[in-house]
Amino acid sequence: MVAGLKNAQDGLPPPWQGQPLKIVHVSDFFFSLKKTTPSQFGTGGKLSNGLVRNGHQVIDISYRDVARAGGWCGSRWLGRRALCRGLEAFVASARPDVLLLGHGYMIPPETIARIRSRHPGMASAQWNVDALFVPDNRRDFAARHQVVDASFATTAGPILRRIVGPRGAVGFLPNPVDFSVERSRNFLQEKLEADLFYACGQGSDKRLICGQWWDMESFLTHLLARLPGDFRLNCAGVRGQPYRRGADYAQLLATAAMGLNASRRSDAFLYSSDRLAHMIGNGQLVFMERSTAYQTLFSEGEMAFFSSLEELADLLTRYRAHPAERQRVAGAGWEKYGRLFNERRVADYLIRFTLGLLKEGEYPWRSLTPA
Repeated sequence: MVAGLKNAQDGLPPPWQGQPLKIVHVSDFFFSLKKTTPSQFGTGGKLSNGLVRNGHQVIDISYRDVARAGGWCGSRWLGRRALCRGLEAFVASARPDVLLLGHGYMIPPETIARIRSRHPGMASAQWNVDALFVPDNRRDFAARHQVVDASFATTAGPILRRIVGPRGAVGFLPNPVDFSVERSRNFLQEKLEADLFYACGQGSDKRLICGQWWDMESFLTHLLARLPGDFRLNCAGVRGQPYRRGADYAQLLATAAMGLNASRRSDAFLYSSDRLAHMIGNGQLVFMERSTAYQTLFSEGEMAFFSSLEELADLLTRYRAHPAERQRVAGAGWEKYGRLFNERRVADYLIRFTLGLLKEGEYPWRSLTPA
């Protein structure tokens, strides 16, 4: 296991060639006034960490909080105009090399187009961790793609090109892991407080799991009925447990041996919520459906894949009874995910893809979405 700790740090991007870039990054980061988000694990914060560690100057603009500050009675929707005016003025002052836009849609395409027309030498890109099978997300992602140089989403495959149309660069965004954020190493421990971690917004949320739509209260009830009576579950937002954020959320992650990654649906190629990175980055053995296609990137010696509720229950029972095997597989998954998808590599990929600087064969996930 100790060797794995070292090897996961070896997946660093190539050194940046030339003068470091000035990047204005508009997103959510590790702080948010919104109470129902695990913001301390935010993708935006990890990407900014990666960009800084790669040597660039990064200026973070927390767009929701800027809008709240400028809105009547703290309303972010009433503060949209103030946000757009402020962003236009700041870009004019900073004159960045790259404008990087996170997944929110409070900044409309016409504002982005206006900023770009005034700064023709500036590159721009958007990244998105929202599910593109949701019509509103798909529409907004496609609309902003028309006014940026490149777009990235946590869904892969031909669907991205079909959504955005023929122009511009589009690519898969792996959910990044950052070992200064995902700090636990659960695979080093034989015994933990809980056997399994699962979190969702609320128990009535619907998920497509093993070809069937479930609300998560019912799904977990059916799953636990197939598991040993003393099976221990760490959960949030379901089974009477409140939604967790901040240190409380981190504590749930740090005290569970295994994690169930069940996003809203499992039939979108490589789509996953960012909880995948939270779980595997903290050293949990992650369970995912085969229909997610993550077995094209990870072996069954690095993650646990299932195709039915019965298979999931059998695997959970097996790994619980054999902690050394669970530790080995979880450690291998942690090492590989950290080597492939650490914050420095993912951030470097975003920037060099946008600028057309990637070399042939760099970042193998690039080939998972047609050009």
